[in-house]
Amino acid sequence: MVKVIYCSSFADVTEGDTMGREVVLRAIKDAESEARAIRAAAEAKANETISSARVKATEASRAGRQGADEDAASLISEARASSDMEAAAVSEQGDAQLKQVAADGEKNRDSAVGVVLSAFSGD
Repeated sequence: MVKVIYCSSFADVTEGDTMGREVVLRAIKDAESEARAIRAAAEAKANETISSARVKATEASRAGRQGADEDAASLISEARASSDMEAAAVSEQGDAQLKQVAADGEKNRDSAVGVVLSAFSGD
């Protein structure tokens, strides 16, 4: 005996029609196939979204790293310029002190020579 299912929710079936078991199974298989296709499309879209997000995150990270490197290079350049200026000032100060020592030594040279000569001569 063949069981008959009454169903009016299928597109090709009108009210009062009956469907055989084969038709119902075919409709179920078709619905399952459509569901698998929808799921596969959703998974592909999800994978695409994840991939796109990863690319954007990588680009943002690279841009941030590049900005940090540029900032660091700028700070190093500023520090180098500042230290060069300070070194030049210290060098000028040292040169001035060296000239002062030389000038003071020149003033006292004659008396120093006299002291040394008198020490050797025994005076």
